[in-house]
Amino acid sequence: LRGLDLGKTALEEIWSRYPQMTEHQVRSVLGSVLLTGEAVYKKVSVLSGGEKAKLAFAVLMLQRGNVLLLDEPTNHLDLSSKEVLEEALQEYEGTVLMVSHDRYMLNRVPDFIMEFTGSGVETYKGGYDDYLAEKERRKNKTAQQLEQKPNVPAKAANTGGYRTRQQKNEEIKRRQLLKETEKRIAE
Repeated sequence: LRGLDLGKTALEEIWSRYPQMTEHQVRSVLGSVLLTGEAVYKKVSVLSGGEKAKLAFAVLMLQRGNVLLLDEPTNHLDLSSKEVLEEALQEYEGTVLMVSHDRYMLNRVPDFIMEFTGSGVETYKGGYDDYLAEKERRKNKTAQQLEQKPNVPAKAANTGGYRTRQQKNEEIKRRQLLKETEKRIAE
């Protein structure tokens, strides 16, 4: 939203960036984000927060980038605008990195969810409901492992010298998971 010229109309904002487009093409792009009628002739400075967000999405669509960074993209949008945005993001072929509290959108759009914790990054395949289910599954698995683990004297556990086969295998699994996570982030 910061890159919009407050002195221009919504129509002029697009046209100044893409002067080769006809008025019909510009209005079609604005219409695709549900910015229609007299709203296209309003100055950006008087547009509502939702209308400014729609205009910013129209600009993003025309830029055809391969990475979108979105911070709370559904704030200020009405229900129909949210649906249009969700459909556009589902069809988008690039990478979308999004921060959102919109659980409905987080169930429809992402392929995986990343959770940043004090101990690192956890990734979960699927949408928000999948994230919650997998998080619960991991929590239960950890609890079961702790119940099954024999008590090890504190001194032996902290020496860092001798490690059991199970500890070595767990370390290998952690390293593989780290590599997979880094690969997914790079993708």
